[in-house]
Amino acid sequence: MKRIKLLVTDFLSLEYNAIDDYLIANWHGELTNEAVMHGYENILFFLKKEHCHKLLDNHYEITGLWSELSDWFAENWHPRAEAAGLEYHAAVYSQDHFSKLSTDKAIKMVKSGIVKGFDTVENAEGWLNSF
Repeated sequence: MKRIKLLVTDFLSLEYNAIDDYLIANWHGELTNEAVMHGYENILFFLKKEHCHKLLDNHYEITGLWSELSDWFAENWHPRAEAAGLEYHAAVYSQDHFSKLSTDKAIKMVKSGIVKGFDTVENAEGWLNSF
């Protein structure tokens, strides 16, 4: 698998899987609301830049509660990402209980588009590669 590093910050690394044509967002650590918003804006930038229609959104290594941003994610960011071409969004749940609840709440609030939660990266990759 050919992965191209796009961005590395204190809380997010972004890669592009050039073979299977999807963006990989690997989040880590305890996230602030500002970090979540900044990270998703970076994801949107690279979705547009790479003309990518699939996102592997890996929350496995994050901790903390960020459910305050569920509305923003579902009603602001996700519609903009869909307008930019996002069609398939696989989110890998965190091993942290509160972060998993935050991710699940955000996923359930998305009104359109395809977004699905997974317990493992392998299952998320399999789902993305089925399209």
